[in-house]
Amino acid sequence: MSLLVVEGVSKSFGGNRVLKEVSFSLKEGEILGIVGPNGSGKTTLLNILSGIVKQDKGSVIFMGKPVDRLRPYARARMGIGRTFQITRLFTNLSVLENVLIPLHYGGGDADPGRAEELLSMVGLLEMKDRKAGSLSLAQRKRLELARALSVNPRLLLLDEVFAGLNPVSIREILDLLKEIHSLTGVAMILVEHVLKALFQITRRVIVLSEGRIIYEGEPEGMARSEEVIKAYLGERYASGGK
Repeated sequence: MSLLVVEGVSKSFGGNRVLKEVSFSLKEGEILGIVGPNGSGKTTLLNILSGIVKQDKGSVIFMGKPVDRLRPYARARMGIGRTFQITRLFTNLSVLENVLIPLHYGGGDADPGRAEELLSMVGLLEMKDRKAGSLSLAQRKRLELARALSVNPRLLLLDEVFAGLNPVSIREILDLLKEIHSLTGVAMILVEHVLKALFQITRRVIVLSEGRIIYEGEPEGMARSEEVIKAYLGERYASGGK
């Protein structure tokens, strides 16, 4: 049985149709990449999966159960963790407090010991008493990962986790994601523009363009897809420029 099944999901904002009949599935422990040009609907799709946005049509099934009517906190308690492209931390609270809060509201106990375990996993334990607002961008992204892990997720939704990072930080976050996957077996969906890093962690990608899936398969196949070439480079570059 698939961990996640997305069936015919569509979404419009006003007259702008952002997603068009998007369907795919995800296996337990699988890492899936979602890529596409800006405005292709990637973040909207993550927002629908996490319950922040309600789709106009279609369904989302997680662990065999429809979750379309569930609010974000209920989906988190089922095991869907989420990070954001622009980190959403309590900047005036400590690093430790930023993990204790989702531990509590995720349906568990606000256990400082568990929070410290999560901070140790992402390499922030020594900074537990610092204000979250004092962290670097790379450290903030690590803290968001710890917060997402606080719900003991079966699925992690990661929105541009490499965005804005230098090559060294990208490598460190990439290694961290691999370690988290190895330790927990959690499935991941990564929305990402840094393809070089993404392709080192996933064997399957979905390419969105104008709200619809134009490619699904191995990362290497993207370069041979005329629709992908057209979406990224324009019509003149498809079919060898003919």
